[in-house]
Amino acid sequence: MIDFPPGISERNACYKNLVLHAPYEICIERARYVTESYRATVGRHPSLRAALALQNCLEKMSIEILDCEGIVGNRTSKIVGTPIPVERGDINAVLEMDLDSLLARERQPYRIDPQDRSELFDQILPYWRKRSLRALKRRLWKENGLHFGVRLDPLSIYRRYRSLDMHTLFQMVRSPQFKLSQAPKAVEELSYNNPGMVMNVFDVQGHMVVGHRNLLPIGFREVARRAQQRLEQCRADNDTDGVAFCEAALICCDAIKNFAGRFAVLAREQAKGQGDPQRKAELLAIAQRCERVPYDPPRDFAEAVQSLWLTQVGAIVAHGMVGIFAVGRSDQYLYPYYQRDIQRGALTRRGALDIVEELLIKLSSNLLTIPFGGKNTGSELGADSNAVTVGGLGPDGNDATNELSEVFLDAVADVRALGNSFSIRIDSKSPQSWLDKTAELFSVTSGPAVFNDEVVVEALTRDGYSAAAARDYAVIGCVEPTGEGDTFGCTSGNDISLVGALEMTLNRGRLFILGRRLGPDTGDPARFESYEQLFEAFQSQVRFMIDVVARATNLKDQAYAQTLHSPFVSLSIEGCLENARDLTQGGARYNFSSISARGLGTVADSLAAIKYAVFEQRKFTMPQLLRALRNNFRDNEVMRQYLQHRVPRYGRDEDGADLIAKQIVENFCREVSAREGSRGGHFRPGFFSYGMHVLEGAMLGATANGRLAGTPISNSLSPTNGSESNGPTGVMNSLAKFDQTLIGNGCALNIKLLPAMLSTPERRLKFGALIRGYFSQGGMEAQFNVVDNATLLDAQAHPEKYIDLVVRVSGYSALFVDLGKAIQDEIISRTQFDRLG
Repeated sequence: MIDFPPGISERNACYKNLVLHAPYEICIERARYVTESYRATVGRHPSLRAALALQNCLEKMSIEILDCEGIVGNRTSKIVGTPIPVERGDINAVLEMDLDSLLARERQPYRIDPQDRSELFDQILPYWRKRSLRALKRRLWKENGLHFGVRLDPLSIYRRYRSLDMHTLFQMVRSPQFKLSQAPKAVEELSYNNPGMVMNVFDVQGHMVVGHRNLLPIGFREVARRAQQRLEQCRADNDTDGVAFCEAALICCDAIKNFAGRFAVLAREQAKGQGDPQRKAELLAIAQRCERVPYDPPRDFAEAVQSLWLTQVGAIVAHGMVGIFAVGRSDQYLYPYYQRDIQRGALTRRGALDIVEELLIKLSSNLLTIPFGGKNTGSELGADSNAVTVGGLGPDGNDATNELSEVFLDAVADVRALGNSFSIRIDSKSPQSWLDKTAELFSVTSGPAVFNDEVVVEALTRDGYSAAAARDYAVIGCVEPTGEGDTFGCTSGNDISLVGALEMTLNRGRLFILGRRLGPDTGDPARFESYEQLFEAFQSQVRFMIDVVARATNLKDQAYAQTLHSPFVSLSIEGCLENARDLTQGGARYNFSSISARGLGTVADSLAAIKYAVFEQRKFTMPQLLRALRNNFRDNEVMRQYLQHRVPRYGRDEDGADLIAKQIVENFCREVSAREGSRGGHFRPGFFSYGMHVLEGAMLGATANGRLAGTPISNSLSPTNGSESNGPTGVMNSLAKFDQTLIGNGCALNIKLLPAMLSTPERRLKFGALIRGYFSQGGMEAQFNVVDNATLLDAQAHPEKYIDLVVRVSGYSALFVDLGKAIQDEIISRTQFDRLG
């Protein structure tokens, strides 16, 4: 058992302990009932097929009420289980090729009932092989020339082995159960997530803030009334799509009502046999709540949280895992219920804290099934982020932080953040007490991130939001700010590798891992006469990658619009019911797409090294550098050490590298923002890496900053590990040199502090001043790991002692012991600061 902090309630401590010690299990119920429904609805409108599939799931899936629960609603039949989104198809390939390794691995092996496995492999997965969204996306990419194969001729293989660290790469991605015969299928599947291996266009769409703030005040009964009214208009207008969407809306409203009713019946049944009077009263209260919400508006705080959670479960079941469905500004839309209950004496702050603690545990207890290579560089428990945002400005421009905002911070401290992303908004009007409370939270746990309202709001208004909508933003997934309950922004899953672009620049468009040309031939770098010529060639490769990802993303979104709608989630978003159109068809008030970039620090340092060592100091010639890079610095250790230690570095407040980073960031943002999405709106740029920087480093060759092939690249906006010799203020001064209001889709800055830096009130005051200072210079976001390497190393050796140790990875939070060793090592290698100046 783990030692819980004194603030958490005994029941929530037991609940958290249950989740953290539960086995990882594969639940096929969603896959079974979705497949059953889709088999029966062939030829019907995509909105209706999705609604009927959800109805089938919510009617038939197993439900339970645990002894430690006051809020009810399970998304799978397991305590920690994964719903399989078979209709999308992305996880299907993982299960078909990698299930044996998931079941056999040493740390947190999965479980699956043998009969369920047979049903999954014999009946469910075969049905979707040519019918899934992934299958349609694949066909569209092939038809549009977006499939890039790998060359396997002897010369390409030889060059690959000379340039890459193949041993590290194989260790990272090849499980002990992997069969060589699976290699062609594995490469083929990978190519439909990772075009050219250095761009990602994952099958997921999702990535949004569910409109709880829209649904809570009215309930699904009122939504159904409006849908019926809109249906009659669509019929009169002969609007076929509109009729189908509104009919789907009515099915969804009825389905969530009946789902809640099932829990009401179960709670009353359990109450009959309950010998403990207190628990019996709790079960009867659960029954009363579920008989009302979310179909009718909640009357008190407990009903509001129950309504929120059942709606969230409905959204998750509707979409399957990796929805990345943020719950938004919970402290704002729940506050009226909290305030009213407090004023009339029906609720205490302690009672509210217990409810919020349980909500946070539920939001964190999801499971993301990823393949062997993904597990090495990422996490699973809590990885399907249901992010919460608190604090910050209100739509009227005044600071809206309230007492419930502080209750949420206390709850995060009590449960130690778990694995779910948590965002704290700070504005120039935030009271000092809010900064103090934030600092106290970081002294207890890592995981949260802080956001600068002034910069984020300006970025969102640049993107076309009204001032009021921009001020009411919430954060999705890792660090992506977006409007709350009014936006379908698809904020993640589409990205490029800046380091890959540089590798192509230095090899005339070729990538070592592919063994072939991917990008344009931008000329022989050995003949470049100036740094400016090199940078323009780099920009050409970046533009090529942005074009590929934008085209591929639009085709993916086209596939969603044609086949895979989400009417239940659409009902929560402003604009969809009014327009009688699904999210996937552009129904939301605000529509965007996104492209993010990784490896800024590595590329800025590398370009600075070439500019300084080759073009300015003439220390090396370009041919010498190119040979060293293509041979992974073999017999060139003197050169490598010089490039690592004797040239300007990004993150030290040195203009030599910082201004290169500024140029990269601002050019990238302008290029991305100029692309238009298929649902309307433009692409928004971001800088975060969600752990991919480790896997990406394994697939790329050496870089001109002295980095060896196979080693991680820099994460998010952060400098290269080990470069930050001028402390946190040096890092922040470097980042403040570029205009972060251009980064509308969000960015992440990781900083690791020793716990002693927040150990006293005086030091926490300085920490708050550090945040204020960075934000006053134009910083958008910062996240802090307050933990020392001795603790992290001990956690690697004795994971059972640190089961709830939370860290910030790149843009997201994770339980440290749930991460793969490669990403754990990268976090340990980050500079740990023992001073704030």
